[in-house]
Amino acid sequence: MKKISITKYFLIILFLPFSILSQSNDLNQSKVSKYELEDHRLHIKGKSFNSTGKVHNVRIRIVHDDGVIDTLLSSNGKYNLHLEMNHKILIEFECLDNMHYIKRIAFNTQVPDDIKRIPFFDLTMNLVEKNLWEINDSDLDLLDMPVAYLNYDLEKGLWYDKNAAFSRIINKKIKSYGIY
Repeated sequence: MKKISITKYFLIILFLPFSILSQSNDLNQSKVSKYELEDHRLHIKGKSFNSTGKVHNVRIRIVHDDGVIDTLLSSNGKYNLHLEMNHKILIEFECLDNMHYIKRIAFNTQVPDDIKRIPFFDLTMNLVEKNLWEINDSDLDLLDMPVAYLNYDLEKGLWYDKNAAFSRIINKKIKSYGIY
């Protein structure tokens, strides 16, 4: 009986390093899979400005069509976002000083699975100061609308504003106030 116990003990000690190496390899493979998954996201790099320069302390809310809401803070006027694919997403830029209007932009990140590389998107947001631009109450609802609704064009391999005609109306009205 003692001989069997010693043999089992010896086998456990012998195979323990292989078991640890196998688990380590599984962890490395899961890290690779996670990296590949993260790489298949829409990367947005940008800055937030107003009429005087960079806007600091901007809350960026990312609202997904499935109800998930992510929030981050841009304290230096710059931000990097990584949006999940195959969602309709609204991004809101809200300055914490409450001296700017909230600005929104929408993305439809529906892209076929066979697209391996998603081009990044450079997004500079010009935030409108409340004290500089006296906007009529009847026009305030325009600022609630996204300034663009971006989709991916498979043939051209780039992002475009799907609702460009409506976006032009909103932006034209905003420009009529002397903004931009």
